[in-house]
Amino acid sequence: MKGLRQPAAVAGSGAQAKVTWRKPRPVASEVLGRVLPVCEPLLEGNELAYLRECIETNWISGHGSFVARFEQAFATACGVRHAVACSSGTAALHLVLWTLGIGPGDEVIVPTLCIVSLPNAVRLCGAEPAFVDAQRRTWNMDPADVAAKITPRTRAIVAMHTYGHPCDMAALRALAQAHDVWLVEDGAEALGASIDAAPVGSLGDAACFSLYSNKLVTAGEGGVVTTNDPAMAKLLRKLGDLGYEGDPDFWHRHVGFSYRFTNLQAAVALAQVERLDALLQMRIENARRYDEGLRDVVGLTLPPQTPGVRNAHWMYAVVVEDAFGVSRDTLMAGLAARGVESKPFFIPAHLQPIYWDASAPALPVAEDLMCRGLCLPSSSGLRPEEIDHVVRSVREMRGLHPA
Repeated sequence: MKGLRQPAAVAGSGAQAKVTWRKPRPVASEVLGRVLPVCEPLLEGNELAYLRECIETNWISGHGSFVARFEQAFATACGVRHAVACSSGTAALHLVLWTLGIGPGDEVIVPTLCIVSLPNAVRLCGAEPAFVDAQRRTWNMDPADVAAKITPRTRAIVAMHTYGHPCDMAALRALAQAHDVWLVEDGAEALGASIDAAPVGSLGDAACFSLYSNKLVTAGEGGVVTTNDPAMAKLLRKLGDLGYEGDPDFWHRHVGFSYRFTNLQAAVALAQVERLDALLQMRIENARRYDEGLRDVVGLTLPPQTPGVRNAHWMYAVVVEDAFGVSRDTLMAGLAARGVESKPFFIPAHLQPIYWDASAPALPVAEDLMCRGLCLPSSSGLRPEEIDHVVRSVREMRGLHPA
């Protein structure tokens, strides 16, 4: 019988059942003349001038000059030889896994505390994601759990740098090398971050980025894959353009995809990359101001800080502990009443209906962070007085239950 695809039935229990009853995010009211969004773009560079050039020269497709200019600028920013732009961050993930030959029968190790596009990209290749728990201190994937989840079917590890703080890449690289598997970075949230001055995007065999509107550098939508491997870059470019061989026309030896990046998108993205250092410093300064205002608040765990690691602070995220006195959801509602949007941490992928397996072991750290984690307004263009308002609002909610 014909019909639309229906979701798989899931009998929720434990942490999965908590997701089923998760409350909708409260709607913020206007204070200070506007609602403070969790994240919004800052378009104050050459975006309009470059877009005008695209229109005036009639180059709006994926073959305009801005695409190559953007790719070169992005590669330089990440300290690599090659950057290949595509239509979205999800496309970047799928494209790199497909290029690496990931397919049916393979497993790819991914963090469960992630946006669902990451395991979805694995599934799109016909492979299966193997979910690992988070570290409590950094919120990133736990290398010890990665080591426990590697099997003969494992072909790759994807290290997502959660909310802008890089993973323990030395430990993950050692595991990848020991088991002869690919190491891919999901740097969507961490452009500009680094470990011992080595930029995110240069720390694995390849890295994937998103240019969605809430990212540090945006084109509204889009993605990028970075690598130092020229053969990989050539194949990525081909497979993202339907597998065209070029000569003769319309000849295909590979299954490819229509993942092209337009000249219009590249024009905006190039203008953004030109201001990457300034945008990053704004995020770092915003985080410093938040830290100063919140570090003495009992029951609030602030973003991780690790020696030698530069956190890009894509999101200024906190964990609301029991000692705070009110729950994370109550804090969200209180912030909304004060004109402040906030967003909970990701729902772990292993709890999603499309990946739920009642027989699989719990991943307790990620499940706990799901219930406690909160992202505060994090836009590059936040004004000091707006951050101060968020800080006051958080402190007022804590004041309802003083220590």
